[in-house]
Amino acid sequence: MRRGYSYSPSPPPRGYRGRARSPSPRDRYDGRGRDLPTSLLVRNLRRDCRPDDLRRPFAQFGRLKDVYIPRDYYTQEPRGFGFVQYFDPNDAADAKYYMDGQVILGREVAVVFAQENRKKPAEMRTRERFA
Repeated sequence: MRRGYSYSPSPPPRGYRGRARSPSPRDRYDGRGRDLPTSLLVRNLRRDCRPDDLRRPFAQFGRLKDVYIPRDYYTQEPRGFGFVQYFDPNDAADAKYYMDGQVILGREVAVVFAQENRKKPAEMRTRERFA
């Protein structure tokens, strides 16, 4: 045995309680003290997707407050993404967990929590230019 080396196992760190349980869909949001989000951003939508095409699959997780698919202000064409807002944050978390990667109208969509609330049309008209 070499000097200075211990072959006995080290004690576990303080607060260690073994393996933690798997996180549920409701535990996946890292809001850091803010209110839990109720709005989801749905990416990779077809250009001909309508709000009802999102309403049907997302309504199975809870009561919907709003479904919105933004259009370009100048061309009036859909922009390829949409927002689904719930009344209950737990319903939004469940929908995000189960709908991310699902196929809607032949395209695999990505679902994430929206970072901001829905913008008003006046806010959409102003485009910032970066130098």
